[in-house]
Amino acid sequence: MASGRKMSSVEPEPEPAIGLAQMLKEGTASLHDQAEHAAFQTRMVSGELSRAEFIDFLNQVLLVHRTLDGLLSEAAATDHRVATMFHPVHRREEKIEADIERLGGTVGAEPLASTSRFLAAVDHLTDRCPVALIGVLYVNEGATNGNKVVAKRIRDGLGLQKDFALDYLDPHGSEQRRNWMAFKGMLDELQMTEAERESCLDAAKATFGLFMEMSEEMDSASTEG
Repeated sequence: MASGRKMSSVEPEPEPAIGLAQMLKEGTASLHDQAEHAAFQTRMVSGELSRAEFIDFLNQVLLVHRTLDGLLSEAAATDHRVATMFHPVHRREEKIEADIERLGGTVGAEPLASTSRFLAAVDHLTDRCPVALIGVLYVNEGATNGNKVVAKRIRDGLGLQKDFALDYLDPHGSEQRRNWMAFKGMLDELQMTEAERESCLDAAKATFGLFMEMSEEMDSASTEG
């Protein structure tokens, strides 16, 4: 006997073929390689930056994190998935300020054009899809893996003591590996639509784009100087 109820035509989204962590890794692989080989970044990894250049770089990433930390906090207050991923240990603003002061620099700088463009893009992205900020967070946290080595090279290049704190580059210390594995595990547990996953990937790509553009802009400034 026929029922009067209509069957729903809305099909549930299929399970993604790969976890979000792997999707972000594969989707940004080429950009990751390009960013690592940018001129300014290469000089940083080689320990060839002057103290003034490194302080200038820190002041630009400080501008990014002043905005980003606030946006992530706001998003975490309304979206449990962002709250799952963003913890106090992920905040960078105070760490960067402390690094600049320890290096004898002055906190504060005008944003480069690349920094301004990225901040405008992130602000727009947050209005459209706040959970996409997880893509930015993924890039920032992933960078801390290689940044432990970069911190050592910078200490050597600037003649700093082996235990000189560079907390922006090495925020997790001995907990680095454990924290990164836990972060990736939590990424793969998040429930997202395919559109949200793609927005996270777009945000991650934009973050790599920022560092490439910033690298080019800062390298040009160094050359002109």
